[in-house]
Amino acid sequence: MEPSEHILVTGGAGFIGTHLCEALLDRGARVTAVDSLTAGRLPALAQLTRHPRFTFIEHDITAPLNWDTPVTAVMHLASPIGPALVREQPVQTLMAGSVGTVNALEIARRYKARIVLVSSAEVYGEPEVQPQPETYTGNVDPTGPMSGYQEAKRFLEALAVAYRRQYGVNTGIVRPFNVYGPGMLPSDKRVVAAFVVAALAGEELVVNGPEATRSLCYVRDFVAGLIAMMDSDVSGPLNIGAEDGTAIGDLAHLVVSTVGSGTVRIGPSAPTGGAARCPDITQARELLGWEPTTTLQQGVEATVTGMRDMIESQAVVTFDVPTAWRTLIPEGQPLACRADSVGMALKWLTDTYPVLAPRVLSPTGQLVPWTNVYIGDDSIRDLDGMATGLRGEVNLTLLPAMAGG
Repeated sequence: MEPSEHILVTGGAGFIGTHLCEALLDRGARVTAVDSLTAGRLPALAQLTRHPRFTFIEHDITAPLNWDTPVTAVMHLASPIGPALVREQPVQTLMAGSVGTVNALEIARRYKARIVLVSSAEVYGEPEVQPQPETYTGNVDPTGPMSGYQEAKRFLEALAVAYRRQYGVNTGIVRPFNVYGPGMLPSDKRVVAAFVVAALAGEELVVNGPEATRSLCYVRDFVAGLIAMMDSDVSGPLNIGAEDGTAIGDLAHLVVSTVGSGTVRIGPSAPTGGAARCPDITQARELLGWEPTTTLQQGVEATVTGMRDMIESQAVVTFDVPTAWRTLIPEGQPLACRADSVGMALKWLTDTYPVLAPRVLSPTGQLVPWTNVYIGDDSIRDLDGMATGLRGEVNLTLLPAMAGG
């Protein structure tokens, strides 16, 4: 029997997106995920593609999508994410929040579908009110280091409201607060993933400002909130997150205790340690009947297990680079990492040694035309490009494609 629901998920190959697609499939829906894969290819995507009711389309949502299939709902998650990435790619971030959001809204408008748009707690900026109710309009610097992401999400919300008012589109806005859980990439720089990766490597977890707090919401709780929003006609915005803040120092000690390795070093508080945001979730409770149910201990244990399995399944990648490039890297520094795709490996290389970034990756995370990457005698351009999977021990050779590379 044909499923009664067909749900389009933009950003469906990402950390939250893959969890959402899995949950929607579990309830019997047909699911189509659209993603550009610029953030990498999660192992969960390979599992999803084997499902008979799942379809994946590799596409950048900031470009018009040739879409002619009716849908019952659209879940719009597509956006660069993480402080480091959105600072590096403010233009792409703003394009996802503006043009990408228009493209998603137009599909919902065409098929009279419910659309849930994922905003961010970043719309509150550096809040002067604790906790933040949805009526708080925020304290945002439109030209600050996070402005590309903050203004993209604020514009996303404005577009959602405009489409509801002018065209009658059934829009709903959610504001997530620090979602974490298994399936996060080891290259993710956000606090939970960064701490787990360091502890698994037996490294030191440096905490600058242990008293700083974060609201941490386990991914399956967040996905349950998204689906509850989809099933409602609530316009929002609604905060979806954990109302109890967690001190960063306490989180570090919990991760080390759970992993069984690593150490914690408390440093001086950073001059700008990031905004301490904590949601008021009264509206989510009253309108959706939603609240988080996973304890931090349970969530961290599941995250550690998932990330340990992911890291152990990754290839050990070494890099051969031109001698001229090697002189730009501090002597004795390693040129090796763990990764499950070429894209992930090259992202590690350029994140670790930013001086190499212009020689390797474009601002959108694609291989630049003046550099070739080889696995043995095979150019990755003749394989699956940045999505080429890696297993075992792999050597990537980087060579200029032309003089001056």
